[in-house]
Amino acid sequence: MYKIKYLPSFETDLIEAENYLFEHSPPAVDKLTDAINEQLLNVTEHPYMYPVYPEFEDLRYMTLPYQYLLFYTVDEERKYVEVYRLLRGMRDIPKLL
Repeated sequence: MYKIKYLPSFETDLIEAENYLFEHSPPAVDKLTDAINEQLLNVTEHPYMYPVYPEFEDLRYMTLPYQYLLFYTVDEERKYVEVYRLLRGMRDIPKLL
C-alpha cells in the first residue's frame, strides 16, 4: 500500500477550488472532496490505474467532478503517491504544470 503525500501546490489548489465552488454551489464542495478522497483511496492500492498525462511522462491524472483534474506522481522507491495539482480542465494545463 502506498502512502499519500500532499504537496503545497495541491493544498493551495484545493483551497481555491473549495472557495470557488462554495460561492457558486456549497454542496459541490462536498461532492468534489468526497470524489478526491475516494479516488485517492483507490490509488493507494493501485497507483498506476490512472493514465499518464500526455505532455509529462511521470505525471498521472484523474478526472473529478466539475471538470477538475488531479495530478500525481508515483515514487516507487519510497512507496508514495505525491499529489501535485488540482486544476480545472479548461485552464492551460501544460503551462500550469
